[in-house]
Amino acid sequence: METERRDIEKKLKERVKELGCLYSIAQISGNPAAALEEVLQGVAEALPEAWQYPHRASARVILDENRFGCGTEGQFNNRLSTPVIVRGQVRGSVEVGYSSSSIIFLKEEKKLLEEVGRQVGLIVDRRETAAEQERLHAKLRHADRLATIGQLAAGVAHELNEPLGGILGFAQLLAKTPDLPQQAQEDIAKIEAATLHARDTIRRLMTFARQTPPRDVQINLNQLIRESESIWRPRCAASEIDLEYDFDTRIPEIVGDDGQLRQVVTNLVVNAIQSMPDGGTLRIATKRDGRWILLSIADSGFGIEADVLPRIFDPFFTTKEVDEGTGLGLSVVHGIITGHEGTIAFESTLGCGTLVTVRLPVRRPHNSGIAHE
Repeated sequence: METERRDIEKKLKERVKELGCLYSIAQISGNPAAALEEVLQGVAEALPEAWQYPHRASARVILDENRFGCGTEGQFNNRLSTPVIVRGQVRGSVEVGYSSSSIIFLKEEKKLLEEVGRQVGLIVDRRETAAEQERLHAKLRHADRLATIGQLAAGVAHELNEPLGGILGFAQLLAKTPDLPQQAQEDIAKIEAATLHARDTIRRLMTFARQTPPRDVQINLNQLIRESESIWRPRCAASEIDLEYDFDTRIPEIVGDDGQLRQVVTNLVVNAIQSMPDGGTLRIATKRDGRWILLSIADSGFGIEADVLPRIFDPFFTTKEVDEGTGLGLSVVHGIITGHEGTIAFESTLGCGTLVTVRLPVRRPHNSGIAHE
């Protein structure tokens, strides 16, 4: 009778430890301020207390080859393991082990570990889902902000176009006046130049606001880049920048607006050149990746700070001096690439350079009015 009572007490004690372990895991995972890595480390640290010999047990959580917990490989010679499954995929495991092979795991311990593995899978799923939702919300907020600014930009552009046309026209008429003093001629030339610069800024606003209708034609991206080379090669030579090309000659043509895509390439290349005032290397490459054509522009310039990268596509955001940029260039580029059903991504390391990757689809929607391959 006494032996039976001790067995019951022992089993009850083990169940209490198991429940305590599950409670600890719930507490750890319920902390919204804790990063996923901290949660997994906490789970691994809480596990040994639920086993028969907690002071001799080691535990670890493995997720995507990242290990959380403590203990050497030798302490897992005798181990109990269960998979971590997230959305139907095995992403890792939860393991408890001893260095001694003589210790036998209890049936209840196996069930507990299976439950912990299931809980870890749910934790990872919830955390990743929340992160994805936040990313999507950020994109929606960004898109809404772009739409609002685009409407504002379109209105401002329309309001400024007419008076600027008048200023330019009268300046050109004045320039034809006979016997104008030299100083007057120079002043009129400055008025014309400033007006043309303002009109170019308005053109960028119109493109950003999608007020300029695109045209769809068949485009050989390699050829488009070569034809635009005359714009930036002199600047590369002046800045002692080595220009390298790596074209995939087998890429198919894409459908899009050649003028807009030429603007994209030129803007990205000029940005790269401006990041290398003391010289460097500029590499432009193309290749096919499934249904995408990839354009990459890599420089060895001073790079982009991590806190600046998320804002580079924001309209009117610029790190340049007041007279050196409007902050519209990359906003326009982003709008054009998005309009072509493509994507653009920046990777940058301070002091090492920046890589820009543009992905454009080989095929465009059938309503474009262009024949597809």
